[in-house]
Amino acid sequence: MEKPLVIVPGGLNTDIIGLGIDRLLAPGELTLGGELRIGPGGKARNMAQMAAAYLGKDTVAMIGRSSRDPFGLWEVPMRALEEAGVDTTNVKILDFAESGHTYPGIALIPVDKAGKNQIYVLPGVNADFCAADVDAAVSLFKARERKRILLMALEIPLETVRFCLDKAGTHGIPVILDPGGIDAPIDELLGERIFLLKPNEHEAAVMTGLSISGFDSAAAAADRLLERGVRNVLITHGSRGAYFFNDTARLHIPCPEVPDSGTHDETGCGDQVTALVAAAVAEGRRITEAVRLAVLAGTLQFHRAGIQPVTRAELEPYV
Repeated sequence: MEKPLVIVPGGLNTDIIGLGIDRLLAPGELTLGGELRIGPGGKARNMAQMAAAYLGKDTVAMIGRSSRDPFGLWEVPMRALEEAGVDTTNVKILDFAESGHTYPGIALIPVDKAGKNQIYVLPGVNADFCAADVDAAVSLFKARERKRILLMALEIPLETVRFCLDKAGTHGIPVILDPGGIDAPIDELLGERIFLLKPNEHEAAVMTGLSISGFDSAAAAADRLLERGVRNVLITHGSRGAYFFNDTARLHIPCPEVPDSGTHDETGCGDQVTALVAAAVAEGRRITEAVRLAVLAGTLQFHRAGIQPVTRAELEPYV
C-alpha cells in the first residue's frame, strides 16, 4: 500500500524546560531546584515528529518557517524532525537579519514534581508564517496518489489557519485540528471541513462556554461542537482519559494501565494524542480504534520527560 501523507503546517519551537521543580509559582515568587532540559517543541512540530514516529519515514511533511538565530536555537526542532524522517523541504529557514532579528519560537515550561506544567509560548518568527508559505508547498496538497490528512494547531496566525482550511477543502483533504492555546471561541474555523477536533477540557470550555467536569458535561460540550458541523470530537481530560463523540458514538476512554517510569510530565501529551489520531486515520484505522490508540499513546507520553514520541513498536504490546 502507498504510504499515507500527513501534512502539518505550523510553528517550530525550542522548549526550555525546568523539570522537577517543587511547585508552580504564584506571581512574584522564586524557587530553587529542578533540572534544565532543552528540546524540540511547537505543537505542530511535535505532532509532525510524533506522527512520523508511528507511520515511519517519508509519511509526514512539515510546512513552516524559522530563523538562524545566533544561539543556534533554530537547529533543535529542525534536527529532531529530520532525524524522525519528516520532510522539511517546505520549512523556510531565514537568515537572522532577513527575519528582522526575530528569534525562532521559544516555549518556557516549568514542570513540577507531580507533572503539572505551565507553558509560555513566545512565537517569534512563527507569527510571520503566512499563506505564501503554504502556497509554496502546493504539491503536497495535490498528491492525489496518496491518502492525505491535514494536521493543524493554532500557534500560527488565524488568517494562515483559514487559508490552510480552504486549501484542504479545495483538495478534499480531511482536517484534524488541535485548538491548543486558544483563549477565545473559534466558531469561524469550525464546520464540515473539520474531520476531528481535539480540545482538552479547558479548550472545550472556551469554545462552548461549558465547564468540563466529566462525561456528561463533555457530552454537552461536544454536542455544541457537532452542531456547528464538526464531524468528530475528542476531548482529553488529563488523568481521566478522554471522551469521544460523533453522530453514532459516545465513549469515555480511560487512561490505560502502563508501567510507571517515575517521571510524570504533561508536556506534549495532548500533542501525542492528536498526532496518533491523525496517523491512525491516515493508515486506514476506524476512528473509534484510532482514538483508543491515541489515548494509550498520550498515557505513555506522560511517563517521559519532555517530547519523546511514542513509536508503533511501543504501542504494540498493549493492542
